[in-house]
Amino acid sequence: MSKNLKPIVVLFVTLFLVMVGFGIVIPIFPFLIIDLGGGPTALGFFMASYSVMQFIFAPFWGRLSDRIGRRPVLLIGLGGYGITFILFGFVSELWMMFGIRILSGIISSATLPTAMAYIADTTAGAERSKGMGILGAAMGLGMIVGPALGGWLGQDNFALPFWVAGGLAVLNLPFAMYFLPESLREPGHNTSSGRAGLNLAVVKNPLFILFLLGFIMNFTMSMFEGTFALFAADRVGFGPRELGILFAVLGVVGVIIQGGLIGRLVKKFGDVKLIRAGLLIAAAGMLLILMAPDVIMLFITTAIFNIGTTLLGPTSSSLVSKNTSGGQGEALGIMQSFGSFGRIFGPMAGGALYDLHINVPYSLGAAILLLMVLLAGSKIAGFDVNQDEVITNEETRVKEAKDDQRG
Repeated sequence: MSKNLKPIVVLFVTLFLVMVGFGIVIPIFPFLIIDLGGGPTALGFFMASYSVMQFIFAPFWGRLSDRIGRRPVLLIGLGGYGITFILFGFVSELWMMFGIRILSGIISSATLPTAMAYIADTTAGAERSKGMGILGAAMGLGMIVGPALGGWLGQDNFALPFWVAGGLAVLNLPFAMYFLPESLREPGHNTSSGRAGLNLAVVKNPLFILFLLGFIMNFTMSMFEGTFALFAADRVGFGPRELGILFAVLGVVGVIIQGGLIGRLVKKFGDVKLIRAGLLIAAAGMLLILMAPDVIMLFITTAIFNIGTTLLGPTSSSLVSKNTSGGQGEALGIMQSFGSFGRIFGPMAGGALYDLHINVPYSLGAAILLLMVLLAGSKIAGFDVNQDEVITNEETRVKEAKDDQRG
């Protein structure tokens, strides 16, 4: 990992700034939608609109990065993200929010799967899980700074957080252009030869159970994210500033796990055991949130839920990259697309169920996570088989890629 420090630092800073932008608006979106005349269901559909575009376009960006390289696709996503967030600061109607959200989903969906594919190009074995964890730590650190900053900036002016978020991304663009080298040794060499994109054949893909896990994880997370601002406001009177502080605390938890612990945990327990633990911890957290009697317990129970979801992200992505036989960018793009599919239905289901009763989204989320443990545990365990041979081959390929970069 130390030999590949420069691109890791660039990716860390890039994803940190992107997630600062995402975090800035988390305390703002629910209240802005309501201010423009929407409600819980409208908020759910608004959040889902971004994910619909990610579901459609993430595999496209992944395939494009396999074909032309990671660097140009990452720059496209970063630039598009910055421009669309600046546009958010000028909206005055609910339909304008939806239109810009859709455009943002189309372009910025290039960022995360391409960054993960970059790590897959330049790491192998446990180092890959560590690399994914570093990306997760960057995102978690952004989620510390972003929500706290957004809650403060947006308390009296909803537009200001959007302008700050977009400005950070645009300012980071020349930095990434100058310092980020291309990671693919031969762009176009690792593209899959079969029909690209999502279709019914994906059900027969050996990685389908991992793609399904990505869907379940994001479905439950987005039900939480799509309703929690309203839940916390109804239960304990939270506003943008309090929500910003809470999500900053969750970001601290994420950084500690993904930045400091995930590499060691994977070496000791393996990706599969951590996935099972993550599912169980997240389910327990969702149930405990319903029982929180005050602000302190609400902080603690949401942190428990966040620990579970934090364990799931880098380990599931690592398993996909270790077990794919085609282009890693495409496989990770498909996983991102399944995650987006979960974020399509999660907010919509959460908003509609919240209108029925505020407890229903969390009870349903916990039940789904527990069901995933029972149904998928043995199938996921199969991905730990014969990994020594896979890791050996990956280490050879990664060494060649690093030698080519140094040359």
